[in-house]
Amino acid sequence: MSPATAIAVGRVSKSFGGVAAVKDVSFTVASGEVVALAGENGAGKSTIKNIISGNVRPDSGHVTFGGTIATARAGRAKRSGVATVHQETSLFPDLTVAENILIGRLGSRTMMVRPRRLRSAAARILQRVGAGFGPEAIVRDLSAGQRQLVEIAKALASEPRAIVFDEPTASLNLAERELIMRIIKRLSGDGVAVLYITHYLEEIERLSQRVVVMRDGRVVADRPTSELGRATLESLMVGRELAQGYPALPRPRSEITVSVRDVSDNARVSDISFDIARGEIFGLAGLMGSGRTEVARAIAGLAGRTGRIEVDGRRLRRGDVRASIRAGIAFVTEDRRHEGLFLDRPIRESLSMVDLGSVCRSRPIGWLDNSAERRLAGELAGTVGLVARGGLNAVGGSLSGGNQQKVVLGKWLSRQPRLIILDEPTRGIDVGAKAEIYRLLVDLAEAGSSILLISSEMEEVLGLSHRVGVMHDGRLAGVLNRSQATREAVIRLATGGVR
Repeated sequence: MSPATAIAVGRVSKSFGGVAAVKDVSFTVASGEVVALAGENGAGKSTIKNIISGNVRPDSGHVTFGGTIATARAGRAKRSGVATVHQETSLFPDLTVAENILIGRLGSRTMMVRPRRLRSAAARILQRVGAGFGPEAIVRDLSAGQRQLVEIAKALASEPRAIVFDEPTASLNLAERELIMRIIKRLSGDGVAVLYITHYLEEIERLSQRVVVMRDGRVVADRPTSELGRATLESLMVGRELAQGYPALPRPRSEITVSVRDVSDNARVSDISFDIARGEIFGLAGLMGSGRTEVARAIAGLAGRTGRIEVDGRRLRRGDVRASIRAGIAFVTEDRRHEGLFLDRPIRESLSMVDLGSVCRSRPIGWLDNSAERRLAGELAGTVGLVARGGLNAVGGSLSGGNQQKVVLGKWLSRQPRLIILDEPTRGIDVGAKAEIYRLLVDLAEAGSSILLISSEMEEVLGLSHRVGVMHDGRLAGVLNRSQATREAVIRLATGGVR
């Protein structure tokens, strides 16, 4: 007897402002099945997710839950037994874990002003997801991985028959990703239908029984995962074959561009020392919370520090971001949406923001030369291969994640940086955009820029780095050359072991 269909999307279409987001999309998810929804940014995955969750009404077609046609109301999906775990958590930071998990039931007779019962019910759900913290913890004090567990527990509180997961591991480290994947396998084993949206092809291979691939708003493939190799899946997603593996690395020069000696931030990291040669990609690995980002921010002048940092033999002043920029340091933040570009301003303004001096008519008043700004933005957009369908006058928030990341990197290139610091440069972007970012980084290294690469993706660090420094508990546990840098060696150092 075949499993019952939990979610059925039938010939759904939706347009925004005359632009078709999804066109005639159909697929099903059965009870106990994990179906991966794959595709590049802008393929239509988020629109389908929002239609299933009831946040968006389709122009045509319908969604059924257990055979019943759903209406476009957010509460309808939940009452029909379908929950959604969004990429951006929707938690109240100053409430307890228990209050967040059961927020939808706080007005009911069973939960109103009964904190003991609230904590007890939340504790049972936390045990189900394997959480190492209790229901009385304050959400603000939790790590990103722990907050994701709370988000999943919140979804499970309604005892759903189906769950839609949207990039649940995008901000998590290796151990936290493994825990989330174990939870999803357990849910599937319990008969829960899972629609899993992710950019991580390894997760698709490990978790799903079937893959629905979207491109340009349409379903281009709906096949068993076992029939799709990684290369085939990539080509279905982007519409062309991608070069296999990582680009060949150029040979670094002999001269040292950046020297870091005994750097501490007086808080999280201490006694950090390493060099980066001209044209070298130096990877910085480690578990989340190990101090990788803190090292990057100290070098970029975004945090107070002790110790010595030299660029081309010139010592940088402590905690002076303007001096770091003048010395040729570029910092590509891990949080592009809040720190990297203007979401509600024209794209050209984000591209020109770090080199305004070159697009001003006069000084010190500095009247902006609009034609010069447009020219600079156009050149930078061409260099990074930016695709902006609305042009460079469109707002930054209209871009896909991959194109937003190209803006965050591209804005620095007019300054011809000596050192480019990249913190999680491919987080939340699709395989096609990743391949373009990889090629761009290698081209920058070949042109003579030094690169400090921080990534939670082990394959990315190993595939792109000449050498890998491994952080553990705020210290540099070791530096591995390319031949030494295996997955096992990095994990050993990252978890406190020895080489």
